[in-house]
Amino acid sequence: NFAEEIVSILTDRKETLSIAESLTGGALTSAIVDVSGASHILKGSIIAYSIDIKVRELSVPQETIDRSGVVSEVVALKMAEGIRSRMATTWSMSSTGVAGPGPHHGIPVGTVWLAFVGPTSKETVKLALDGDRSAVRRGAVESALGAFARILRA
Repeated sequence: NFAEEIVSILTDRKETLSIAESLTGGALTSAIVDVSGASHILKGSIIAYSIDIKVRELSVPQETIDRSGVVSEVVALKMAEGIRSRMATTWSMSSTGVAGPGPHHGIPVGTVWLAFVGPTSKETVKLALDGDRSAVRRGAVESALGAFARILRA
C-alpha cells in the first residue's frame, strides 16, 4: 500500500506533507488520512477546484494559467509550491487534470498533471488515463501515491 509506505517513511524522517488537489477532489488526501498515524505527517490540504482558489489560496499566478492553461505542468508545479509554502511542510503534492465527461479547452479526458515538491527536488508526472470520470480520478490518486512513494525511496 503506497499510502502506508508514504506515512511510514515521512514519520521515520520526521517530515511533513501538504496536498493541493483539483480533479482528485480530496481523494488523494483521504487516501493518506486512511492510514493510521497520518496525523504525524499530514499538515493539511486544499481542494482548489476553481481557478480563483488556485490563484488566491495557492498563489498560482493568473498569468501562468492564462498562458499555459489550468491543466498544465507549470500549474501543477505552482500548486504544489503554493501549498508547501502556505503550510510550511517538508513535502507537497498536487493534482490537476481533466476527469471528463468531455475535453477541457481541447485537452483530452484523462490528461492529468501531478507535481511533487520537496526540500531539494521538484518533479512532475503527466498521465494519460482511460475510463470514465471515476476511473480517471481513481487512477490519478493511485498514480500520485505510487510516484510519491518512489520519490521518497530514491
